[in-house]
Amino acid sequence: MGTNVDIRTLEVICAAAEEGSISRAARRAHLALAAASRRIADFERQAGVRMFERHARGVSLTPGGRALLTRIQLVLGGMDSLAGTIEDIRSGVTEHMALLACDSAITQFLPRILHDFLAAYPRVQVTVEEQRSTEIVRAVVERHRNIGIVWSDIDTRGLAIAPFARDELVLIVPRGHAFARRRSIRFVEALTQDFVCLEMDSPLYLWLRREATKLNRILRARIQVRGFDALCGMVESGLGIGVVPRLTAVTLARSMAIIPVILREPWTHRNLSVVYRDEKELGAVEKRFVAFCAAAA
Repeated sequence: MGTNVDIRTLEVICAAAEEGSISRAARRAHLALAAASRRIADFERQAGVRMFERHARGVSLTPGGRALLTRIQLVLGGMDSLAGTIEDIRSGVTEHMALLACDSAITQFLPRILHDFLAAYPRVQVTVEEQRSTEIVRAVVERHRNIGIVWSDIDTRGLAIAPFARDELVLIVPRGHAFARRRSIRFVEALTQDFVCLEMDSPLYLWLRREATKLNRILRARIQVRGFDALCGMVESGLGIGVVPRLTAVTLARSMAIIPVILREPWTHRNLSVVYRDEKELGAVEKRFVAFCAAAA
């Protein structure tokens, strides 16, 4: 195949595959239909592969076309990444860090930590992706990411750990609930009620169920959701009571009809940790972040 295939042609081919139509691909690329068709035909001739089956209602990829499309998408993705890198350099960004974090870390602690960290290191760009703690541990162990922030009570599978933050779990109840007049409560009393919980494999749900079992009680999970916002919304609607991190409860209570109540239990105080495989595998910016978090914890 010749070397004179340009990026615009590859973009037209991708658009035609997505749209199932060369005419719609031409409109997306701001080209005349004839020009778009000629670009695709020239590419097919040079490659020696027919990309599309033409029919009355549009086009569909041939088996060879599907195989080539995957490579074309990688090329375009690489060009986008290159363009982003060039723009970063122009704007002064010289280091990147990809960070996985659980919901509690993102909503409660990470904004302040990142604000201070980026103020100290202004040339760093950070990408944050939310996952559950168990998923984060697996991603770090399997080398999909170098670093993550998780609840310390889960199995970290031999990963290195550094302190990140400390939080407290509290009970939340809807306004008007009998417990709303209480300043604090024991967990055994709360277990007389229906609960709104996180999903069955979430660390917090497993923790609450374990503590209920120690008391020879059953945690009655009436509704299970993913995320504290949804959990608090269900509690506000009177569908049960729940347990969430204190800062989450205080923040959401400003806009929701929910009341935080202290749980008088030693296990309500929990730690968040930074996890990674080995310090020798961390990049320079990741090492600085781990040290920064440990100093701030």
